Amino acid sequence: MADLAMTIALLASCTAQAFRPSLPEAIVRLAGDLGLNLVVPKAQTCCGLTAWNAGQSGAASAAAQHGVRVFGGFDTVVAASPGCLRMVQEHIPTLLADQPQSREALELAARSLTWLDYLAQTGHIDRLDFLFAGKIALFVPCSQPDDRSIRQILSRARLATVLPDPVRQCCGWGANLTWRHPDLGRAMARPVTTALRLSRADLVLTTDVGCLQHLAPVLRETGGPPILHLAEFLADPQYCQVFGPAA
Repeated sequence: MADLAMTIALLASCTAQAFRPSLPEAIVRLAGDLGLNLVVPKAQTCCGLTAWNAGQSGAASAAAQHGVRVFGGFDTVVAASPGCLRMVQEHIPTLLADQPQSREALELAARSLTWLDYLAQTGHIDRLDFLFAGKIALFVPCSQPDDRSIRQILSRARLATVLPDPVRQCCGWGANLTWRHPDLGRAMARPVTTALRLSRADLVLTTDVGCLQHLAPVLRETGGPPILHLAEFLADPQYCQVFGPAA
C-alpha cells in the first residue's frame, strides 16, 4: 500500500495538545483504522502562529526554524487545524526567506496540507460509513479556505442531514483576540452561537480546535447543540466506522 511506504507527520496544534488532546488522539486513531503510517513528532512545539499574530517576529521565526527541523524528514505533513497550515504555507516561508532554511521552508510548505484534505485527495474517505442520524450544522472557520473536503466527507452520511448553509464568520478566536481582548472575543462568538442554536442542529462540526474551544462553552451556556472537531466525529465508533480493505 502506498501510504505505508510514506511517512506522514501530524502537526498537532499546540492548542490541541494543551487543551484538547482528544483531537490529535482522534486523528491518530482514525489514521490507524485506515492503515496510514502516521506519526506525531514529540519534538514539535507551536508552529509560531501565536507569536506571529502578536507581532513577535523573533519568537515566530524561532518557532518556524524549529518546526522546519522537526518536520523536515517526512514525506507529508498533515495539520490538525487550518490555521497551523496557513502558518506553514504562507508565513514560515516569509519569515525564513533570508535564512539558511529558506529552501527547506518552501519544501515543507509544498508537502503540507490539512489532515482532512489528505483523506479527501487520497480517497480514504470512501471507506467511511456514518452511523449518525440527525441534523449536522457546520461552522467553517475563517482560516479554512473552503469547505469542499468537509462536504465531500459528509456527503457519505446516509442518515444524517447536513444543513446546507454553514456558518462562516469570525468567532472571535483568531489573532489572539481571546487573550488580548477577551470581552470582544466573547461578543464576536455570540452571533455565531446564536446562528448555530437557531439551526436546530443536533450536532455542530468544525475543523479548527481554537474555534471549537472558544465556542463550546458559549454553546453550553445558551443551550446550543454540542460541538466537535470533525476528526473526533470521524474517529468515534458511535458516529462513524471504517470499512473495506486498506486502499
